[in-house]
Amino acid sequence: MAKRRVSTRNTVVPNGLSEDEINSSDSEDEMIKVTNALRVELNMSDRSSTNNSEESSSKESESEENESEENESEESESEEKVENNNRKSKKRKTLHWTKRNFVTPAADFGDNLSPPPDNAELEPIDYFHFMFGKQSISLLTNQSNLYSVQKDPNKHGTVHCTTRVECISSVMSRDRFLEIKKYLHVADNSVQLDRDDPNFDRAHKVRLLLNIIKENFRTISKEEKLSVDEQIIPFKGRSIMKQHMPNKPNHWGYKMFLLAGGESGICYDFVFYTGKGNKQEHGFCTDIVLDLCETVPRFINHKLYFDNYFTTIRLQVELKKLGIFSVDTVRPNRLLDLTMKTAKDLSSNGRGAMDHRVTKVEGVELCVTRWYDNNVVNCLSTLHGCQPIDSVQRWSSKEKKHDLIARPNVIKAYNEHMGGVDLVDMLISLYRINVRSKKYYIKIIFHLIDLSVVNAWLLYRRHCSQLKLPKKNVMSLLSFRINVACFLLKSSPPSPPIIKRGRPSLESRAKLNENQSTNTLRTAPTPIPPSSTRFDKFDHWPITTSKGRCRNHGCIGYTRVFCSKCDQRLCLNEKNNCFKDYHN
Repeated sequence: MAKRRVSTRNTVVPNGLSEDEINSSDSEDEMIKVTNALRVELNMSDRSSTNNSEESSSKESESEENESEENESEESESEEKVENNNRKSKKRKTLHWTKRNFVTPAADFGDNLSPPPDNAELEPIDYFHFMFGKQSISLLTNQSNLYSVQKDPNKHGTVHCTTRVECISSVMSRDRFLEIKKYLHVADNSVQLDRDDPNFDRAHKVRLLLNIIKENFRTISKEEKLSVDEQIIPFKGRSIMKQHMPNKPNHWGYKMFLLAGGESGICYDFVFYTGKGNKQEHGFCTDIVLDLCETVPRFINHKLYFDNYFTTIRLQVELKKLGIFSVDTVRPNRLLDLTMKTAKDLSSNGRGAMDHRVTKVEGVELCVTRWYDNNVVNCLSTLHGCQPIDSVQRWSSKEKKHDLIARPNVIKAYNEHMGGVDLVDMLISLYRINVRSKKYYIKIIFHLIDLSVVNAWLLYRRHCSQLKLPKKNVMSLLSFRINVACFLLKSSPPSPPIIKRGRPSLESRAKLNENQSTNTLRTAPTPIPPSSTRFDKFDHWPITTSKGRCRNHGCIGYTRVFCSKCDQRLCLNEKNNCFKDYHN
């Protein structure tokens, strides 16, 4: 007689799950019932096996003994699973949410921002080098030259002369620019790992540049209120790292997680997303925020703001243990054992209705606030609760007028300090380097340059406010970028002039006549170069020109010598050496 084999993998349990899918939140009574049911079934199978073994032959008895051993092993495995589930259920503690007043903890900020440099040192190029790093420029130069050796350059077509920009074309030709763009590189391809290697990095082509800029950002002194959010690098090409986020202005691209100032918008740290890793301690979102907070000083009462994508109870507890308060929105399914007014109950009370609950986890007091505006908003915080309540203006579509509704304090604080990363995104989008390329890493390199320039300008603006400079003396972002670009153009030696062969064309004659006619007009004085260009001790050559007044301070003489880089007339004779004094 064939013996029925007992399988415990699909055994039905009272909560509708299979035994392997039992949740750790099931009660102990259900676990005991499951254990007894399994033991009864196994005992019945053992009895039937013993009755059949007396009537069968010796060969059948041997096979039954083997099957009974398999049943015993399966029984032990099932008991181990149930015991493990019992342990998990005992470890999970029920959260007790109570409606009581949330006492705002003492959260005075215990640190100050670093003092700004002197006014004479506020040069844009210095801020750019501080953010992007001279090491990054050397890395791009060396790796691009190495990559160009490994590939053969291609020639490109001509461009009409009307598109010529003199300040750029006088430094770099069109073919030279396209050649540099083609071979722009950061990593050495000859030492990259195979895709099957466990240490393979999807962003290996830009990892060195990412690390350099990230370390530069981490050295900036951090303000009291910080925010964490996502950022998209626009990209629609083919890449396994490309993400789709329909709620962002750019739906497709690479994802970055930024730690920025809640008021200033300065980026202090970032994480480039390449996919979920296997090493997760508290969960992906929780680990990302904790990684961004590695360099945040401990126990000086920093305040951190982030949205419901990151928020978990575990994250709030871990941040509070580090001395960092947190204020954020939260998804209802992440609040276990919570019972409070539903959206329907709050909507019946009208806009401005609210409810709150307080609990304590591992000695950390948490307050969840539910507020009804156009829809329900859930906030979780270790710093703010409902009190004090203020009023906010909202438009009533029914009454066709503005009404004042109640607003809890946690909503007010969140709205004021959550927009740091959005500010950085807006500033980058104003003057983004929009260069198309089929290579996925080109967009990342140019985005890092844009991020460095914007971050440099935001730090420059902070220093100007600390020095209480008038707004008219503070450069705009566009002026700041132009200043950085002009210095970088002047930092390289000028290319030799192109000598055209053959008879002069009508166009060249017309240009020559135009120059001769404008020489007699009075021209505006040349602006004084920045001190970073004036004192860099590089590529300053005296060149003979027309007679003019010396631009050195205190000199009233006339000279025919001017500096090729500073574009200033300076005395250079036996009596006066203004050329040397001006550059020292």
